[in-house]
Amino acid sequence: MKIQVTSDDVSLFHLAIRYFNDAMQWWRIAEKNGLSDPDLTGFDVPVQIVLPDESLAYGGEGLPPS
Repeated sequence: MKIQVTSDDVSLFHLAIRYFNDAMQWWRIAEKNGLSDPDLTGFDVPVQIVLPDESLAYGGEGLPPS
């Protein structure tokens, strides 16, 4: 699913809370979009972000792979 990020979405933490009810899932959104930093304030908005499949967002304990 593609979403449009606005100036209200200052980080991937915000998106993860909104779409997955878990801020710690930010890294899954980052991984899907080739990002390494959860901060979105440097982007010119609007930006298209692809969300991972919701079932994949809860596939682990919410921590990025080591």
